Amino acid sequence: MSTVASILTLVLLGSVLAGCASSAPPPTASPPAAALEGLRRVAVVPSGETRFAAASSSKEPGPELDEILRWLPYKEILAPIAHAVYRGVTWLMNERGANTAPRDVTPGAVVAEAFVRSLQLSGPFDEVVALGHEPVGEARRNVDAIVRVTVPTWGLMSVRDGEAPLVAGFADVRAQMVARENGVVLWEHEEDVTHPERFSVQALKQDRALSREELMEVLERAGRRLATELLYARGRGR
Repeated sequence: MSTVASILTLVLLGSVLAGCASSAPPPTASPPAAALEGLRRVAVVPSGETRFAAASSSKEPGPELDEILRWLPYKEILAPIAHAVYRGVTWLMNERGANTAPRDVTPGAVVAEAFVRSLQLSGPFDEVVALGHEPVGEARRNVDAIVRVTVPTWGLMSVRDGEAPLVAGFADVRAQMVARENGVVLWEHEEDVTHPERFSVQALKQDRALSREELMEVLERAGRRLATELLYARGRGR
């Protein structure tokens, strides 16, 4: 039995035993747009951990998974879910992107810089700067708010299976603006951005410059998207 199939078996059994008793917490209310008014100086910093993920060339389960599913209760319901989860787990486990991730790219910094450039062009703030870390001391007192930019996951995702699979760059990004004085969250937003261009896995493996360009572009696109959302949220308060 494969490692993925073993893990999946435990997950499915746990799901059956747990049932549906748990419920998702209610969504938190967004802070009023008026909280963004009066901000003039903003610092933007990359924050949190990031993980690069690359698509696998094969995500279909073998016959051992179907053999396992034969003995599980509610197999008619669990079988489609199991196959979908198997493909997802295999995608992450088979290739973590060690051979594809450009070593000179720091995703949080790229998104933060694109975010800052967009805000500087729009002109709603007197000063917007990208920093390598959160400001302290005098530098912190010189800003009104701090935006923390996080890229939990980025890389290449499969957009078409088959004999000639295609992939596209993607970035899961988050931004949170907090008040400098008390740390109150003034605004936050999440975006899942996918590059519009598609490439074959083989083409990206053979041309590392193309792979780097694809990933840089999707990270910059994500930064611009976050900036647009902040401007939209700020505009609602007027």
